[in-house]
Amino acid sequence: MTSRGGTGTGTGNGADAEAVLVAFARSSGDVAAARRVARRFEGLDDGERSALLWSEDDGAKLIAVLLLVLAMREHPDPELTDEYLSAAKAERFDDPALVDLAAEELVGAPLVGGSTGPLFALVKSDVAMVRRIAVVATLAFAKQGDAEVPLGIAGRLVRERSDTVQSALGWVLRETGKRASEPALVAFLEKSGRFLTPAARHTATEHLPPAERDRLRG
Repeated sequence: MTSRGGTGTGTGNGADAEAVLVAFARSSGDVAAARRVARRFEGLDDGERSALLWSEDDGAKLIAVLLLVLAMREHPDPELTDEYLSAAKAERFDDPALVDLAAEELVGAPLVGGSTGPLFALVKSDVAMVRRIAVVATLAFAKQGDAEVPLGIAGRLVRERSDTVQSALGWVLRETGKRASEPALVAFLEKSGRFLTPAARHTATEHLPPAERDRLRG
């Protein structure tokens, strides 16, 4: 992956991390604003993006993650995935949004059609946010009609008590049932649904027919 740009205070190429933070500080500070700032600074130098990602500032990390997603869309590169996962494994992510906005495209999509070993390896991480990444990344498979990978990851984490993981499980299981296979989801919930937290089970079943939903919620 090559560096794009230099230093300075302009937008895009030639901008620096400080300019990005100034722009975000002048915005509403929400995710929509972060997306706008990321698009404005899409050509930010890799080193400046890294400075944002490893910053202590939550807004800086959010924009850095969105910049990684934009970069992946433009030029898919495994180094972008590595950069993202390195920060996650170093416990730099406190906000689930940093996972939910990026894991599918940065981690899941590159593995569709290839080996899923790296995805299942993330399940073994001691870091809850990394395990959440493993769950959310499987949306890339569910959207391709593949229920096996999402349910395989969910099966390994369903007994997890951390809300960081359980909340992601509920969401991804629901999407797997909607986009890939409702019968496969129902079979999974019949076998393992009791291990989900009530909130996760509620989310996972909310799209099902009322009688089926009520039965699986117990």
